Amino acid sequence: MKPLELSGAFRAAVRKYPRETRGKIGRALQILERDFGHPHRHQGVGIRKLAATWFELRVGLDLRLIFQNRADCLWFVMAGNHDEVQKFLRGL
Repeated sequence: MKPLELSGAFRAAVRKYPRETRGKIGRALQILERDFGHPHRHQGVGIRKLAATWFELRVGLDLRLIFQNRADCLWFVMAGNHDEVQKFLRGL
């Protein structure tokens, strides 16, 4: 089990979503924390590798959580839709 770290920008982005969506985000983060690093458990979780150490966790159809797999933690930096993710990736 790898701990999660949530950046200030990530927390601010998540606060903008309605309570129900925030609940889904919380549940997805719990599952990811438990299952990341165990590929057979990844099925159905919605994890996709984006770049060398960058991943997305899909929460529903139009919400993606972007994180970096660091040695000591999974560092979450943004939450947004497909277009926002593409914009973020162009800035890497």
